[in-house]
Amino acid sequence: MNKLGFVRDLDNNLSVQNISVNYLVKKYGTPLFIYDSKIIETTYQKINKAIKPVNGKIHYAVKANDNLGLIKFISELGSGADVVSIGELQKCLKVGMDPKKIIFSGVGKDVNEIEYAISKNIKQINIESKEELVDIIDITTKLKKNANIALRVNLDINAQTHKKISTGDENSKFGISFKDVPDIYNIVTNSEYLTPFGLAVHIGSQIFNYKIFAKAYKQLKNLAKNLIENGFPVKYLDLGGGFGVDYKNILINDFKELKKITTNLFINENFDISVEPGRSLVANSGILITKIIRTKLTKKKNFLIVDAGMNNLIRPTLYNAFHEIIPLSLNNDRECEQVDIVGPICETGDFFALNRKIQKMYKNEFLAIMSAGAYGSVMKSNYNTRPDASEVFIYNNKDYLLKKKHSVEKIINSEIIPKI
Repeated sequence: MNKLGFVRDLDNNLSVQNISVNYLVKKYGTPLFIYDSKIIETTYQKINKAIKPVNGKIHYAVKANDNLGLIKFISELGSGADVVSIGELQKCLKVGMDPKKIIFSGVGKDVNEIEYAISKNIKQINIESKEELVDIIDITTKLKKNANIALRVNLDINAQTHKKISTGDENSKFGISFKDVPDIYNIVTNSEYLTPFGLAVHIGSQIFNYKIFAKAYKQLKNLAKNLIENGFPVKYLDLGGGFGVDYKNILINDFKELKKITTNLFINENFDISVEPGRSLVANSGILITKIIRTKLTKKKNFLIVDAGMNNLIRPTLYNAFHEIIPLSLNNDRECEQVDIVGPICETGDFFALNRKIQKMYKNEFLAIMSAGAYGSVMKSNYNTRPDASEVFIYNNKDYLLKKKHSVEKIINSEIIPKI
């Protein structure tokens, strides 16, 4: 694995592509998400290199971060997309992505979403149930329009990850049971307007044990072979994503294990292979800058109360997830102290770190919450009527505003007072 991330300048201040983060804070305020294009591009190339021996394709999992600027940048690197809603699909189309590079996944596609996707001639729809297939048959018959169909398979594999992001066992809502695949694939094959395109799998997120991926990919390959032996066409295998991200050391995976597994399994096969990285592509590219509103000392705790909250980054609250947190300006003369870093939201669960050691910090100083590029701003809310954070993209040593910080007035004006 290679170390890659935001760096300190000669004055021990955090910088990105030769731009001082303190400068960005003065320009855009806080809370502030900052994304580094170089980290995204470097990671993309590592994944691309890993699957190149099997002519694999990358389809960015848009749910990780659906900012239009990021989608456009990743698309221009050569990526397709994996989307799970009509909104994500429309975002990909808005930035000019080729519909033939878009996969529509997700367990709860509404009939209107399916009809829209078919009308846009996207690459394929990954179906997750027989009931969904019935809807698609009705829609394609009504439109007299073809759709490429892949079956997302539930292989009943324990991904050994957090239960809220484990998606590959039969206790989850995702995928078609392994034993039901032949019958459903037969229905697809014999439907007038459907083209059987292949199989897909996604067993979960934050998986570091690549033996689990090897097991899943091998089972998927064997299932595909079995279908082919029974006369069914299987062209495409979507291997999903879920590659673990190191939040503590902020390391970027070299994806050598992925290369080894996919090469061993698919190098001499005729399948079209794709992967769907989301978190692993963008997580370490982003940081969230937050200002210390005040410090608070009780009999039992030291608190740093900051202006970002669970409305900006909910992962610590939702998953007890770890994020490295560092001072924007490092002062080696200060002693370290143990603190809880908490937000302003009126919930005890609104925290970023508990019992964390950090240099002594003061009111109006700034912290950087690292590895916030995935499942950060995309999971935002306006709870407590708090506005979204601004978002900035760093490209070729220049900063570009991706999203303005919403005002409270805009939140209020989006609602309607009924005349009762």
